[in-house]
Amino acid sequence: MELWKNGIWIWAEGYDSVNVYIDAEVSFTKKPGQTVTMAVSVDTNYAFELGGRLFFGQYADYPFDKVYDLLDLTDAAAEGENRLTIRCWHQGDDSSTVRGETAGLIFEIFADGACIAASSPETVVRPVAGYAMGPIEHVSGQLGYSFRFDSRVPEAEPVRTVLPDKPLPRRERPIRKLTLGEDEPAAVAVTGSYRENGGDTMGKRMQFASLRFGEQNRRRRFPSEDGLALRAEEGEDGVFILIDTERENAGLLSLDLDVPQEAEILVGWGEQLDDLRVRAFVGNRNFCASYTAHAGRNRFVHPFRRLGMRYLELHIASKEAVIRYAGIKRTDYPLEHEMAFSCADSLHTRIFDVAKRTLLMCMHEHYEDCPWREQALYTMDSRNQMLCGYLAFHELDFPKASIRLMAQSIRDDNMLELCSPARVSITIPSFSAIFLTQAWEYLIYSEKLTGKADTDFLSEILPVMKRIADEFIRRRDPENGLITCFPERQYWNFYEWQDGLVSSIGTVSSEDDLTYDAPLCAFVSFGLRSLANTLDKLGRADEAAYYRREHLSLNEDLDKAFWDEDRGAYATYINRKTGEKRHFAELTNALILYADAAKGARLDSTLINLTGKGGLLPVTLSHSIFKYDALMTRPEQYARFVFSDIARHWGYMLEHEATTFWETIEGAREFGNAGSLCHGWSAVPIRFYAEYAMTLDSGVTGLYECAMRPIR
Repeated sequence: MELWKNGIWIWAEGYDSVNVYIDAEVSFTKKPGQTVTMAVSVDTNYAFELGGRLFFGQYADYPFDKVYDLLDLTDAAAEGENRLTIRCWHQGDDSSTVRGETAGLIFEIFADGACIAASSPETVVRPVAGYAMGPIEHVSGQLGYSFRFDSRVPEAEPVRTVLPDKPLPRRERPIRKLTLGEDEPAAVAVTGSYRENGGDTMGKRMQFASLRFGEQNRRRRFPSEDGLALRAEEGEDGVFILIDTERENAGLLSLDLDVPQEAEILVGWGEQLDDLRVRAFVGNRNFCASYTAHAGRNRFVHPFRRLGMRYLELHIASKEAVIRYAGIKRTDYPLEHEMAFSCADSLHTRIFDVAKRTLLMCMHEHYEDCPWREQALYTMDSRNQMLCGYLAFHELDFPKASIRLMAQSIRDDNMLELCSPARVSITIPSFSAIFLTQAWEYLIYSEKLTGKADTDFLSEILPVMKRIADEFIRRRDPENGLITCFPERQYWNFYEWQDGLVSSIGTVSSEDDLTYDAPLCAFVSFGLRSLANTLDKLGRADEAAYYRREHLSLNEDLDKAFWDEDRGAYATYINRKTGEKRHFAELTNALILYADAAKGARLDSTLINLTGKGGLLPVTLSHSIFKYDALMTRPEQYARFVFSDIARHWGYMLEHEATTFWETIEGAREFGNAGSLCHGWSAVPIRFYAEYAMTLDSGVTGLYECAMRPIR
């Protein structure tokens, strides 16, 4: 079956702008016994129904490397004529998940390998009149547009089919497609009436509405064919219902309800009820969409925006409504392998299980930092996710695909984009440095899990790794060998979400403010070590020796410059002009140990400091991986501390009803009440259970009767 000999890129004339929806119609005939397949690619996303099944989900890709789905339609297609309406959504501008590029759809349908239908100038296309198009509210700046859909609007007339100039798709999606679950079971938390209090966005309208609670004991479960009848109190604008799926979930909005007359329904989603409702509006974000129902029964699934949530809230502008279902259809990544961990201390067993679910909720078309607020692929976040995923899921295809996406984002300044496959105005230098280690770790685990290191892939991305490394080497100060913060406006000198380690975005550092940054130097140092190790594995000894010398010399310069004898610890910053040392943090000291820059008494002192005895600024959940790895270089002394620290912090989240682990220990209060309660980088404990609890003596770790076994 030879692809792309018939299909061409098409679109609807006049609809290549931001946030647009179009339909493309195609018919094909299936003869008895034929196998039917479809190749399809789009910018930005597609969905269609056939034989009662929903096919959806364009792989996250780049315009210069378009990826296609190869779909098996055999069971879904009926014998005889089949009619497809391929619905497409085009975002059209940049966010942290998508690059704003030229809209386009291309497809081919095959029967027993012969093309029987394809996108062409004759393909009928039309705008989807029910969707509000153009700029509307963003869910978040990182995630892009929410949606407004009006089910009353009749089908639009066809428009002229245009032929965008776009490269043909080059390769099939590298990972498995998401599964689509049934309506996720949910419980009614509360119902009542509401009154609007204004607001110029969907999120504000929901957030600011007055709620009048109804009966408190209506604990109906959904889905329910009989439905739950709601009636508004006199003088109120409509009815509301708050629904609990009872744990963190990610999936497509699904509604099944009746209204006696047409009515707008605001749909809000969130992870917690700290506001006694979902937090539909916070910091200019709108976790809210609008669906306008027609009179009668309404069934609706929105296939283009995945929701990360536990709770769903509906404000229905009707005096009456019957709810049969409101929630999501889960969109999980289909794992082939999964490990279970058990321990005599059930707290650690539970931490492993919840960390594993945290990982799963952050795996879709690529690794995501979080399913609720951003759904973006970052190097630092995904490095933790990969290390834990290798051990919990024995997964290689998924990390490999994400690493390729990140490598493809290399910019003219030799840094990676902040998020992939996106285009973002700023980037974080340390996140480019960690990529070198992330790639090396993939090579290690590919060999551990399969018996053969994936050297072909590392050879493919090696030019990107060297560009990053060479840029950092170029920026080393010729006098002291250190690297300053990146002073230009397009760089964010971020290290972790902790005081003094965040920096500011979009500013230019003055000469007086320029600092040598120990965290950056350490990230670069062990990145250079990782590159040298990779080159050794690829049989390129001379190049490996060069980068290893750079690693070792940077270590010497780090140790010499940042050690503060009075504090018995390494400082985070040195002012380039005055030489003043300031800021003492666990992260800084852990990174220097991870780079192997500390020796002798300084190493001993720093390890003790990392147990909380040195008065250092504590490390956060995500970056605790560096602290724990540093301490586990001496497990006989520090393993018990590591596992008790895990129990303390991750146990705290479980005590506060976490069903997945949070972005930071502050939970939803963080970042102006926009903290995520499901963040992939916080699955850290998995690594330490699998790598250390399972290999060290119980007397060393303090964990007894530890076992890991495959459950699929």
